[in-house]
Amino acid sequence: MIKHLLAALALFICIFSGTLASAQTASFSYNDGVGTPNAGTYTPGSSFTFAINLAFTPGGSVANLEGFSYWFEQQNPSAPFNFAITNRDTTGSMFTDVQSSPSYPQNMTPQNANDLGALLPNGQSALGTGTYFVADLTISISASAAPGTYVIENTTTGGKTSQAFDSQGHGVAIPQATYTITVVPEPSSLGLLALGVSILGYRCRKFLAT
Repeated sequence: MIKHLLAALALFICIFSGTLASAQTASFSYNDGVGTPNAGTYTPGSSFTFAINLAFTPGGSVANLEGFSYWFEQQNPSAPFNFAITNRDTTGSMFTDVQSSPSYPQNMTPQNANDLGALLPNGQSALGTGTYFVADLTISISASAAPGTYVIENTTTGGKTSQAFDSQGHGVAIPQATYTITVVPEPSSLGLLALGVSILGYRCRKFLAT
């Protein structure tokens, strides 16, 4: 009886271990270097830059990491479209053979047009488990963007699904990772508003005193 239980337990462990081993993963993370890594507060007409990193684990049919494809989109697919990619800088990345050399700006309407991904250069061996720097991405905000909270993210559906792939062309989807943008009025606008309130208060006090 004990032998049967031990055998059943061993079989369960093997099956469970095999399931874990086949679970390939790829995920993005963003870091702008200030405060919360994947969020920032900006004014209309300004721009910001964040680093993209890719955490990868091989498994199943995906044996290694050779490259990736990705696009960005505004989470709300309706106009106005307030964001555009103005630069992708792969300096410091191992993935320097870019999928495309787009012209900028790449407007998110709601998605940018060209693949921003890259491959390892010829002669570079494919990579295993690890977290790898992808690129620095610079985003501009429309000067007409209304104050509020907005979200941009890598694409996850349709013909522009973000994915990582191995040296044999087998791929794994990269799930949604978001960057949150809080747009606030220009400081000069806030100063003028405060000045207006101050003047109005002074006039009210003067009127009440007469």
